[in-house]
Amino acid sequence: MCRSKAEGGRRCNGRKGRGPLSAAGGSASSTPPDPPARTRRSREAVLRAAQQQLRDFFDAVIAVAPGAPAVTVVSAVDVDVAGQVAGAITGTLQAHGHTHGERQDHLLCSALAAVAHAMEAGEHAARAAVTHSVQAALTAWGTPPPAAVLAGRAVTDTLMRLTPVQHWEVVRRAVQLQAVVVCPNVAEHPEVENGCLRPLASDLLSSAIQKELAEVTNRQLATVD
Repeated sequence: MCRSKAEGGRRCNGRKGRGPLSAAGGSASSTPPDPPARTRRSREAVLRAAQQQLRDFFDAVIAVAPGAPAVTVVSAVDVDVAGQVAGAITGTLQAHGHTHGERQDHLLCSALAAVAHAMEAGEHAARAAVTHSVQAALTAWGTPPPAAVLAGRAVTDTLMRLTPVQHWEVVRRAVQLQAVVVCPNVAEHPEVENGCLRPLASDLLSSAIQKELAEVTNRQLATVD
């Protein structure tokens, strides 16, 4: 019995009976064709989807009512600390007459990625590491050294003032999340992709996106080999 294409069948040719499927020297297999493979998205498309998923998560976290119990690995309080870290950077730069230019689209996310990386040293060793990392990231994007130094100190002071010892690692994740959210395009920014987005994948991204990220990595490795 032939089914319509809408029902998943093949087109009927008006043939009746159980005669041979060959015609005038040609042949056809009675085995149904394999279903079409899932369309494989490009690296850029996968990273855009992952970035958007994290942005949606970020919006959901900050929409939680004050005082509500934390139900995720990053709470609204932690996201607020990360936001104040970002504010310390932009506020210091603006106060010294340094604003974003076309070449500096990735300035803020670069600095936040540097903060998250420096925080891996732990709270007691992070003061010098954070200050230096922020300074280096900002100067690499054209910030004058005096302003970069002041911004680094402002970030460190903000972290030390607002982050309880038991929240240090969670705030670091929130800083990673903030870097992904403000980044114009993670696919063009390896520091944010590898230092912020991918470390958050197992906790915050869907299993489908995680699988696609793994496939992207495997394709890159195969290309290198």
